[in-house]
Amino acid sequence: MPRYGYATLNHSPLHGLPTCWEEHLEAAARAGFDAIAPDIFWLRALEAEGVALERIADGLRDRGLACMEISGLAIGDDARTASELEENVRYSRVLAAEFVNTRVVVPVDDAVARRLHHCAIELRTKGAAEGGTGIALEFSSGSQLRSVGETRALIEAAGVGGVGVTIDTWHFFNHPNGPDWAALEALPSEQLANLQVSDGVPLGADAFWEATMNQRRIPGEGVFALDRLAEHLRARRFDGAIVLEVLNAEQRARSLADYAEDSLRGAKRIFG
Repeated sequence: MPRYGYATLNHSPLHGLPTCWEEHLEAAARAGFDAIAPDIFWLRALEAEGVALERIADGLRDRGLACMEISGLAIGDDARTASELEENVRYSRVLAAEFVNTRVVVPVDDAVARRLHHCAIELRTKGAAEGGTGIALEFSSGSQLRSVGETRALIEAAGVGGVGVTIDTWHFFNHPNGPDWAALEALPSEQLANLQVSDGVPLGADAFWEATMNQRRIPGEGVFALDRLAEHLRARRFDGAIVLEVLNAEQRARSLADYAEDSLRGAKRIFG
């Protein structure tokens, strides 16, 4: 059975919203999520407000929630990567994060592969106490990794365990050349980290950033072939982490409870 995580990013300080951390946790628990997936802007804002990470960890434990993914880490130059890695290791250790969602923000070369290798070892050995924390490496048209194939190639170049591809359905289905089913089907199961799920419609010209941040839809409310993806995952016997990341301006105006319930209900209709 898949496990579901509630992403905080749609209602994050990134969008000028308050942290409301207890309300987020309550909404996730009452809706039936297994975990939350906190975003780094939310975590930074909470610490700035004086809310200790240990308090968040206690709140998760009290509600029977895990920390599925922290979003996340940007691999850039050496200095930026080191700074963000230190931050994410600490978050992962205290919150016992399963994954850190990771993007590459500089052109891919041997140095990036080296940094990814180092990040993977640090998170595995210094992150969550039980099992370490893995890296879920994300591709998108807004980063330096654009496809399943490019992401797989970087993982193999890094030559380290504990790193897999995250399939963000928004980026998979909105790839300029269409979804690459062949690359997904060829991806070894040990290199499939998790999913970030939303629905949507085809992007208009020059609409990437606006649509990415504000126009994703609850699963079942768009035209993505999520049923085909779910069928593929069942054939793989995938029982991993599915993060609901529905970034939508209209949903931002709703209550956290309603947003959480509707997002999870839509996902379960498709993915089980």
